Amino acid sequence: MRLLLVEDKKELCEALKKLFYRNNIDLDFSLDGEEGAELALSGDYSVIILDIMLPSISGVEILKSLRSHSMPVPVIMLTARETVEDKVGALDCGADDYLVKPFEFEELLARVRALARRAPILLEERISVGNTSIDRKTLEVSMSGRPVKTSVRESKLLERLFLGGGNFVTKESILMILSGKNKDISSNNVEVYIHYLRKKFPPESSGFIIETKQSQGYRIVRTR
Repeated sequence: MRLLLVEDKKELCEALKKLFYRNNIDLDFSLDGEEGAELALSGDYSVIILDIMLPSISGVEILKSLRSHSMPVPVIMLTARETVEDKVGALDCGADDYLVKPFEFEELLARVRALARRAPILLEERISVGNTSIDRKTLEVSMSGRPVKTSVRESKLLERLFLGGGNFVTKESILMILSGKNKDISSNNVEVYIHYLRKKFPPESSGFIIETKQSQGYRIVRTR
């Protein structure tokens, strides 16, 4: 299991990283909201833990971005705010859980495990649609049991579309996956990589099509 923590207190991040490591859970963390948003939209995490008050972008804004991009990853909000209004606001924006600071580390660990159990698709090592499957550790793709040669970007894009569960994935979200640390990639690359996937995974063999809808993005539609 791999988690993301976006929290501006470095000491807390380091302490939680040690806690999760002792429990065989990998933790990435970011001290900045903008960087945290980029990591969150990468689609690489089983559970995301967000502080509400962050530099540059708030945790609530990151949460709204995740949900607007049809990212189903479970999210726990961490905050010193404990009013009913704050809790309701975060939950209404799409949070799955809410933990008030200060908190017991073991309680956070238990909540993470509970959310992970409720979202099994995010933990599966292999995900499939139609006749096509992806090994999420190696990013190897197979179609009807036969390997298909794909680049890392193609595999990660296909994985993100599969995880969308039939919901549209926005162009901005796809661009984030394609660019990673490379900021030189333009929005035109999205259409290029979608074209690559359509060519390598024809509907009659793959069992799905990639549907495009202007202003909404792209999604996987099963054909069988």
